[in-house]
Amino acid sequence: MLKCNTTNKHTMPLQSNSLKTGLLFLFIVPTILCFSQKNSPWKKLSNQTVSGVYLGLGRHQYSLDGGQGFSVYIKNYNPTPVIVSGKVIAKTLCGTEVTTSFSTTLAPDQESSGGNYADSSNSQTGVVTKDDCAGKKTYISAKHAVTNRIQDVYVRDIVVQNVGSAPIQSSNSLQTSIPKITPTTVNTNPQNGTGNTQIIPSSTYKQKYDSLSGIVGFLKERNVNLQDSLINLKSQLYLKKDSLIHSPIFKKKDKKYKVFNTTPYLGIGWEHIPMILNQDSVVASSSSDASSHPTLMAGATFSFFDHFPISLQFNPFVSYGINLGSNTCGNHFASGGLLRLLAGLKYDAPVKLFIEGGIIYRDGSWSKKITIASLKTQQSGNYEYNVTRIGGGFQYQWAGGNSYLRPGIFFEKPSLGVSTTVLSLEAQFSKKWKVGVNYADNYFVAGTVKHPTTFTNNTQNYFNLRLNYNIGTF
Repeated sequence: MLKCNTTNKHTMPLQSNSLKTGLLFLFIVPTILCFSQKNSPWKKLSNQTVSGVYLGLGRHQYSLDGGQGFSVYIKNYNPTPVIVSGKVIAKTLCGTEVTTSFSTTLAPDQESSGGNYADSSNSQTGVVTKDDCAGKKTYISAKHAVTNRIQDVYVRDIVVQNVGSAPIQSSNSLQTSIPKITPTTVNTNPQNGTGNTQIIPSSTYKQKYDSLSGIVGFLKERNVNLQDSLINLKSQLYLKKDSLIHSPIFKKKDKKYKVFNTTPYLGIGWEHIPMILNQDSVVASSSSDASSHPTLMAGATFSFFDHFPISLQFNPFVSYGINLGSNTCGNHFASGGLLRLLAGLKYDAPVKLFIEGGIIYRDGSWSKKITIASLKTQQSGNYEYNVTRIGGGFQYQWAGGNSYLRPGIFFEKPSLGVSTTVLSLEAQFSKKWKVGVNYADNYFVAGTVKHPTTFTNNTQNYFNLRLNYNIGTF
């Protein structure tokens, strides 16, 4: 049998016997129980006094390889020897009971910490094995699980019987003898060798010794309580740490929780923009038309206070369009900035209202070759103007605002024309892809009319479709 370095944590009452008895007690029970297993702290459960005999109950805090030990520590405070008998019972977590019986003879002030655990017919110590109860497994650290099989320990059928006053030796207890009271002579004036002689009973010294032993016992009890508290605290801290790790408080914060962030993007699109075309040969004329062309764009969204119910976004952008085809040629440039204010009951509310305003600058030219009565000619035009845009709508969002639908209605006032109503719809999916469309009926036609007498004013619509990819959020 390998020795176990466990320290028994059973708390003893105030003692009046030698300290050697207490020290031996600290090692006897764990040595009997531990075999070659790992250590298990000893846990004090309860105590009681029956007919001058103290009984303290305890158990291992968790099971070892061979089982989970339980025991009763007893001490005789009677002035005469006694025989203490009864049963120590462990109630298991499975609802069953494991019982060991004991009969121990104790002299006055004698204590007994247990007996042979293998002999349940006469032992203060018992063991609950996995065959008695499977128990409940608990993790006391990240990698160490323990099993508890015992719910409570109690005694039953305790009998205390006086047997006389002679010194007694018990087979399953520590050995002691009845102290003999001898008067002690003390000189009250030792300096000059004279004075009264006082006879002090040795019981007085015994009381002082008991007082000192009581202090030692108290310190031992405090040490046991502190060690039990540290073990429990360690378990609680581990559980608390585990719950905190999985708590949203310690999860990595998303970029949206920053006060300010930037989301650059690139995009492609298609634009249909009204403009004036002039024809200078064959037949001089002017007319309203519209250029349809693909576009490339780039921009960024600067967001402020995204995690607040009210947030602000600024969106500067540039775009470039080019006319494709063998009989046409054109370039179209646009730039500007839009400021958007969103408000909701909370930052991730499903519905938010928004207002938006900004300025857009447009500059472009377009020419195309046509044939009239077998005569080839060219129509061309250019434009340059600013548009003041203001409007609003609502945003229906999910996934914390990373995906949304944003319908709106805007009023665009060109620098050289009347205000026009523009309908808009924008949608974003998974923080990466965003699609938008703008449409206006009977939109402003920009450009210079060179031949007003032959000007044909055709109603033109404005249409803009775009698909953007968000590079990332910084």
